[in-house]
Amino acid sequence: MRGLLLMGIFMNQVGKNLFTVKSSFLLTLSLLHGVPIPANSQISNNSYIEIGSNYASAGTYGSLSSRFSSKSGNFETTAGCLFTIPATKGNAFSALKLGASNDFKLKRRKLNVGATYLFKPFSADLNETDFAILASYKTSHFGYALGLNSRIYCFNRAATVKYNFPDSVKTSVWEPVNLMYRISYMDNILPKLNYEISVTNYNQYLFQQETNPMFLLNLNYKFGRKFQLYSELEYMQAGMVNIRVNYFGLCVRGGMVWQIN
Repeated sequence: MRGLLLMGIFMNQVGKNLFTVKSSFLLTLSLLHGVPIPANSQISNNSYIEIGSNYASAGTYGSLSSRFSSKSGNFETTAGCLFTIPATKGNAFSALKLGASNDFKLKRRKLNVGATYLFKPFSADLNETDFAILASYKTSHFGYALGLNSRIYCFNRAATVKYNFPDSVKTSVWEPVNLMYRISYMDNILPKLNYEISVTNYNQYLFQQETNPMFLLNLNYKFGRKFQLYSELEYMQAGMVNIRVNYFGLCVRGGMVWQIN
């Protein structure tokens, strides 16, 4: 009943304003409370603060993310939201991410295969929707990930009314297939402190095209089995075959992972 009530409140809020901060919080609550969670599930939270700038941000920006995960056996589901300040698009809500994955055994190690849904109000008029499938595999020191994503850009309902688009005009653009990749090297500095260096074209709430690489440096400190702190430095390229082939953006993140039960 609690999940149904929250879902009802959320749908009513959506009718008033689909992409407000309040409605996005209610959606996350509905997903977490409306879906039955096995008693033996491991519930965890991954939250971080990000500060950065790039050629599209018009100065320095700050972001806050909170993502909840529920894992039962080898199966895991996640739901997370991203909020950005200043709210240049008129709304602090920046992204909603949902995912489900499963671990399989491959040569005594885990092969993780998952699917992701990502929604982002790209601008005041445009929305971005991504669907992705990804497989990842780790050895003692190396990590590999490979997948595909499909992306749709479309005018939101307010924009179609504002610009009075006729029914004959197509208001969306579809990118059928983009390649996703990640290659990482990881090692310990101290027993509880480790680092990871990665080259990838996706991270957190961002899926780039295959020619737009990012370079990541991640430091992770484990305080115990249930709590850890991490920091991440991200350098973004404008693209290998674009007009601007060098620097595009830089950001730093600091966050925590907490296993609640």
